[in-house]
Amino acid sequence: MKFPKGKPIYEDTPSGLINLKELVAWIRMEKFSGVLEGKVSDIKTQILITEGEPRKAFTYKDGELLLQDEEAIDSFITDAMMRVSFISLYNLEEEIIKNILLKLFSNPILNGELKIFDPTGIIDKCLEKSNVSHLNLILEANNFHFLFYDGKYLGYYNERDGEFVEDQEKIGLIQNLNSKLGYLYFYNMSIKEFEGFKFPSLKFGEIEKNIDFLIETLIDFLNQLVTGYISTGIYPDKVKKILEKVFLNQNGLMRDSIILAEDQFMIKQNVINSWYEAVNLFANFIKELNKELVRFWGKKLLTERYTEVYKNYYEKIKDHPELSTLFSYLSPENIIS
Repeated sequence: MKFPKGKPIYEDTPSGLINLKELVAWIRMEKFSGVLEGKVSDIKTQILITEGEPRKAFTYKDGELLLQDEEAIDSFITDAMMRVSFISLYNLEEEIIKNILLKLFSNPILNGELKIFDPTGIIDKCLEKSNVSHLNLILEANNFHFLFYDGKYLGYYNERDGEFVEDQEKIGLIQNLNSKLGYLYFYNMSIKEFEGFKFPSLKFGEIEKNIDFLIETLIDFLNQLVTGYISTGIYPDKVKKILEKVFLNQNGLMRDSIILAEDQFMIKQNVINSWYEAVNLFANFIKELNKELVRFWGKKLLTERYTEVYKNYYEKIKDHPELSTLFSYLSPENIIS
């Protein structure tokens, strides 16, 4: 399945002009939803992204599917890192995204030659409120997708060119369904049921596959920070209690992934999917810890202690490109407001 072109953020930009790691970080941070596309000659890879998470990816050559999911993303990343591709990024509206996900991750409730169906009845069903509906019509060299959400017809696109047409008067929809030609797939689900779905998440290839190493580095930094804070000589037992309090108030991935024992952090299990997710969790924890300690020490002392530990640690990792990018998010300027 090919995805529609949404609102372009940029199109056909040489990959040599794009910092791919920063792009991935931005996609994660902004919880971007849309399509990331890479082209090398007549080979195209499309990655569908929702809420900053890659959900599905396909690589095509002249309409033939070559790769999908992790392999397709690996191909995209390799081409981009070698600076031989052209990259586009398209934003898609939430309702369109939901229609695409419905098609990708559910089974059709009806399928067969179009001539056996009543077009009026199908359109009426699609326009029922509280439903997500998707009509996929394959007609010779055309592959049409007609999208509906909560009783509203959103429009359609043809995989051949990917251009999304709003089609408010339903001209394209009615003409194609009344032709009685081609093969139809009909997908339909209540919005309530759809919202209960958990969609798979993919990783951005080599950029995120060494996440375990990055988390180990972040934990090492956090342990050195805690050691530095406790060794200030100002009521170390009080600092330990503050540390335990802040950690016990954590929930979700931080508590699922890490344990605190005798004032040191260790990996329990890694359930963190991306390097941005990792650094964001650690940054938020450090901010919460600093917020408690600033009440106890005052901002001047806290800033001095954090800056000292950060600068010493950064000296050790500054020559590692990925780690230096990661730790820029933990700089005193970003952590201490």
